[in-house]
Amino acid sequence: MVEAELSQGGSGDNQVLIVDDMRLNRQILGQMVQEMGLKAVFAETGEEAVAKYMSLKPSLILMDINMPGMDGIQATLQIKQAAKDSFIPIIFVTGAEGQDVIRQAIDAGGDDYIQRPFPFELLEGKIVALRRIAQLYRQVNRLNHLRAREEEVAEQLLSGAVESANVALDQIRIHKQPAETFSGDVQLSAFRPNGELNVLLGDFTGHGLTSTIGALPLSETFRAMTAKGYDAEEIIAQINRKLQKLLPTGMFLATAIVTLSQDGTAKIWNGGLPDILVISQGEVVQRIISSHPPLGIIPSVKELNFEHTKVQPDDHILLLSDGVIEAENHLAEQFGEDRLSDSIAAQASDVETQLVDIILSDLSDFVDGHIQKDDISLIDIPGSVTANDLKPVTPCGIELDVNEASILDIWNWNLELQGGSLARINPVAQALSRLQESEGGGDQWHSVFSILTELYVNALDHGVLKLESSLKASPEGFAEYFSERERRLESLSTGAVSLYLQHTRFAHGGRLLVRVEDSGEGFDFEHWLKNEQTASVGQFSGRGIALVSDLCDSITYENGGTAVEVVYSYSTKD
Repeated sequence: MVEAELSQGGSGDNQVLIVDDMRLNRQILGQMVQEMGLKAVFAETGEEAVAKYMSLKPSLILMDINMPGMDGIQATLQIKQAAKDSFIPIIFVTGAEGQDVIRQAIDAGGDDYIQRPFPFELLEGKIVALRRIAQLYRQVNRLNHLRAREEEVAEQLLSGAVESANVALDQIRIHKQPAETFSGDVQLSAFRPNGELNVLLGDFTGHGLTSTIGALPLSETFRAMTAKGYDAEEIIAQINRKLQKLLPTGMFLATAIVTLSQDGTAKIWNGGLPDILVISQGEVVQRIISSHPPLGIIPSVKELNFEHTKVQPDDHILLLSDGVIEAENHLAEQFGEDRLSDSIAAQASDVETQLVDIILSDLSDFVDGHIQKDDISLIDIPGSVTANDLKPVTPCGIELDVNEASILDIWNWNLELQGGSLARINPVAQALSRLQESEGGGDQWHSVFSILTELYVNALDHGVLKLESSLKASPEGFAEYFSERERRLESLSTGAVSLYLQHTRFAHGGRLLVRVEDSGEGFDFEHWLKNEQTASVGQFSGRGIALVSDLCDSITYENGGTAVEVVYSYSTKD
């Protein structure tokens, strides 16, 4: 006889359940099974077979077909259903004849079929083969569970490295629902030094482990450049350069980025994602469509078209991946933009429920348990976000006793931009990076970033580009202002702005002199200085000089307003 090739394990590993309503058949099969070194257990009916399987979990079942009550085919259906992902081999051993009977037995879940009379060696061979397959199945199952567990741990570590540093999570809502253990979607948020919030949603090609290859470099680039004050345009360009070298052919990153100021002004860019929606009172008031290919495809990105808009505190900016729009139900219908619009409209009459929760509830009802084919991501940004993680930008109010605090060192740094370089290079981020590298971190750089930004933007916008601040007197003019700004920057071939820093380090603090000079015609700075206190929080313009004046020890204009010099002091005492 063929010897059993499998090791004997727990109570069910060496048990064979024999199901037959005829006692003689049970005895014959039982003797054969015992001679193979296995333990035979018996059932006379289909109902008893199901009960024995549930209680004993045998390694294999020999099943008759024709029995009183529940027959073998019905019993097999119930046993296979109860087994779920476990593999329980069932061999039909019967005198029933005909192709229809064999087809019904196999359709019910039978793994083999043998018709009486038969040589015992044939059945023994089938038992050995199927038990071997069952053991291999269990081994594969264990390996799959181990791999799944390792993937879960790896995903937790990756998510921690990529997304654990996200900010403002008490104010913005981020939802990630991967199709597999690993998600190809990346959601990032970080504050710029001046308190502006950068939010990025990225969707790598595909899903699963391979789609996460670019997540770490994407996260590191986004956070490092945001912390140094770089604009979104420069962040996108650097991410593209990095991914274009890193990602394999055919893989890319659909991306959207939002920069939201604390006064509600928003700068939005979409490269390959579904429309970004600006929502007010349950109505979509603005759509930012994709205006650029995904990142990582072409070596360099140019002409990034940002949309500038003004949002109210109760408004929402909604970012989503295509996994939301393209989610399918059992009829292969997609959720689509119309159903998404219905979910958004429903939020207007259900203000107690968050917008993301309404969308997810409607999406779940629609798919009704159908398999998820792509990662699903949603980011809901309210119109007002407070930078709780940053100390507020306030006047320094520091008086350093220079006689007591000896000068430790002095260094100078300067940069001049001319013509087209004004549209390409951000000197503020470079200046702040130089300060942080030389003097270390500190809350004082939040104020310095605001000072540098206001001085440089005034020199570029009003001195070189000759834009009128009055354009920003209304929300409509605000958008027009930035459209005109981009148009003039694209065609800029003349003009210059220079930035000069002198940093003096004392024992318990420092003093920074900043000088910005432009090639423009100047402006009536005396008028602005006299009226700086009248600039209100609700204005869209006219607040820059007032802010700089409040933050700095002194502010001095020269050459008819084409040059400005400020001094800012800070203390490093606790």
